[in-house]
Amino acid sequence: MINHRVAAVSGGTSGIGYAVLETLVQADVKVSFSGRRTERIQQIAVEHNESRHRVEGVAADAVDEDHVDRLFEAANHAFGERPSAFVLCAGRGLPGSVTGSDASLWEELLRVNVLGVMRQLRACATFFKDTYRSASGDIRDIVVIGSTVGRTLSAGNPVYGATKFALHSLVESLRVELCEHSVRVSLIEPGFVKTEFQATAGYDMKWFNEIEQTQGPLLSAQDVATSIRFVLEQPPHVHIDDIRIRPTRQRA
Repeated sequence: MINHRVAAVSGGTSGIGYAVLETLVQADVKVSFSGRRTERIQQIAVEHNESRHRVEGVAADAVDEDHVDRLFEAANHAFGERPSAFVLCAGRGLPGSVTGSDASLWEELLRVNVLGVMRQLRACATFFKDTYRSASGDIRDIVVIGSTVGRTLSAGNPVYGATKFALHSLVESLRVELCEHSVRVSLIEPGFVKTEFQATAGYDMKWFNEIEQTQGPLLSAQDVATSIRFVLEQPPHVHIDDIRIRPTRQRA
């Protein structure tokens, strides 16, 4: 893959994050990745390190203050080099409206999708900015998974959508702050993606299956990962800063 020998993926054990990990490894990029499930991390390591050491996993929560530091140090220890690309996939969902969603879960949603994202972005941005060398021609990439509900109001999913509106604001402001340091900050806005995300977050699977029937085929995690690879492969003077990707038949 052009530009990067080592990358880090936050939330790389399932869904879009795992598809990104697989895509990077197939492009001969070494990857440090994080997730909360130790057994799943070990399984991924076994699957990908049979011939040579290509991945290194870290058990971490999205809101841990040392999340990014541990990811980058794990890469340095395993591969002798810190990442020059960071893909932030870790996050959680929550179904329902302001009056209909489970208010007891609001704080955790904000903690993961906003506070956790801010901590990760700050740590990664600080590292990339501090290691910037104007004469080297190097490029660094931060890619963040947002959502179409962070741009278009979702009447049935506004609490989760509010966290994505906040995330989109953070990503754009960080792009402006870092562009002079040759750090590209990119937002990926998927529409309906069929992964384990919906069931894990407690969405009504009957409703989701109806969506798939009327607006599918839905996106796969690999579809989103392919768009991220496209962003990372651009030459250093080209920045694809925002991609909105929907199923062809998705209306909203």
